[in-house]
Amino acid sequence: MKQFLIIGLGNFGVGVAKTLYKEGHNITAIDKNKGRIQMVQSFSNQAVLADATDMVVLRQLDIENYDAAVVSTGVDQHASILIALHLRELKCHDIIVKAEDSDHGRILLAVGADRVVFPEEEMAKKLAHSLSRPNLLDFIPLGEDYTVAELAPPSHFHGKTIASIKLRQKYHVELIAIKDVLDGSFKFIPSPDSIFKDTDILVCIGKLEDIERIRE
Repeated sequence: MKQFLIIGLGNFGVGVAKTLYKEGHNITAIDKNKGRIQMVQSFSNQAVLADATDMVVLRQLDIENYDAAVVSTGVDQHASILIALHLRELKCHDIIVKAEDSDHGRILLAVGADRVVFPEEEMAKKLAHSLSRPNLLDFIPLGEDYTVAELAPPSHFHGKTIASIKLRQKYHVELIAIKDVLDGSFKFIPSPDSIFKDTDILVCIGKLEDIERIRE
């Protein structure tokens, strides 16, 4: 079990807190809005009504004990910059901050953030890709033109083995897992004699254009 500090309880902060809590981790949530603190109590171990820009507040939390801190203060860029600076001074292990734009992101990195995220921009790109390529159920760009993608196997895969399809040789794609949508089971690095079913979802890694060729 890890310990996470979530500062700022807008949609992004709440989503991160709720997911980590459901996965069994210890969550401390901070916000200066009483209503948001009340809302998060059911999926946090500690909910603190306070202004996290106040160094005194952060000092009381033993920041070094947390595996990571996630900062999401909405459009208040000054607050997020100040909090990131304080967390760095308190030797927080991993500081992740939601940025509003590229300039904001550069400042956050300069004052001590380890990572900045642009959730709206990332979701917009993901939506655009899903509209452009509806055959892909989900995907994660890895850089260098490579992607991890989920896709349903085309009908001519059904009943055939992985070895007979020759994904690597024919499509230059690696199959890293198969997920069965009926029972939710996951097979990592499936054996070559595994047979594709119409209820399978393929999890592949490769260049996006190569993965798309599987559906053509």
